[in-house]
Amino acid sequence: MYMITMRLVGSHGTSAAPADLRELLTAHFDPADRIEHLWTRADGDRVDLVLFVLAGCEAEALLTARAACLRAVAHSPRLVAWRLSDTADAGDGREYH
Repeated sequence: MYMITMRLVGSHGTSAAPADLRELLTAHFDPADRIEHLWTRADGDRVDLVLFVLAGCEAEALLTARAACLRAVAHSPRLVAWRLSDTADAGDGREYH
């Protein structure tokens, strides 16, 4: 299992993240993504995400987590003003068993 960190950022003038952000994201995760857990922490116009992903290697976990988050944001009308940051989505390389 790999721990992957990412960040969602809001557009300028975006209000706070929805209180049910975790549910909004996980509703669009697929069982094939093998995401075991999602932790979120909102701070103004940014949200830190920590995903625990079952995968064969870190690169696979990162690609899967990124694709799942992009899919969730694209299909959640309440997240239209949010996007994945290009600077905080480079997994931290920690493996958990």
